[in-house]
Amino acid sequence: MKRIIIISVIYVVLCALYFTNAHLPSKLTYPVAFLGVMALIDYKHIGIWMACGLVFSALGDWQGTQGYFLGQMCFFGLAHLAYIGYFISRIKRKMGGKNAICFAIPCMIIGVFAIIKVVPMAPPGIIQIGVSIYCLLILTMLWSALQQKDKWFALGAILFVISDFILAWNKFVSAIDYASWFIMVPYYGAQWFFFVRATIVALNACSCTSQDK
Repeated sequence: MKRIIIISVIYVVLCALYFTNAHLPSKLTYPVAFLGVMALIDYKHIGIWMACGLVFSALGDWQGTQGYFLGQMCFFGLAHLAYIGYFISRIKRKMGGKNAICFAIPCMIIGVFAIIKVVPMAPPGIIQIGVSIYCLLILTMLWSALQQKDKWFALGAILFVISDFILAWNKFVSAIDYASWFIMVPYYGAQWFFFVRATIVALNACSCTSQDK
């Protein structure tokens, strides 16, 4: 638990750094890149899928700072595939039934809204196709996170969707005042919830294993 607190404090400092006037190269990438490194160091416990999700997200952040939206979207698509892999691996036989359908309904509603309001506003061609695929991936991630029946994972996934929806709306539909705050605060929060909860789950699993022995 001490390790989680130390990592969280450093993470918050790095997040705060982004909102300062400090002129540092690609400072937007520092917080999630830090979590990605911490997850990779402990990937045998936290899970390689979660570690990959954080690393791909950091690479997506970096592409965003370079102005490469397509690269940014591709890396975040890979990040969501990794998060889906993590969540699905934990669902296993619990998948299916009424819960799966119930959790799918809000995801479908969000998806329909995005298809009607956001996707048509994206530049035709590869960007529009990419946005459509990305929408499917992030909503699948949301669905698989909700299937965990875990408030931390659910909140992280919801914050991620909110962040990306605001980003897409600001980029393709209409400019939003203080967009960077509305995009980055929930985004950084989402990644923190994912990392911390996955770490706690790993610690609990190790504790149970030790007790069994």
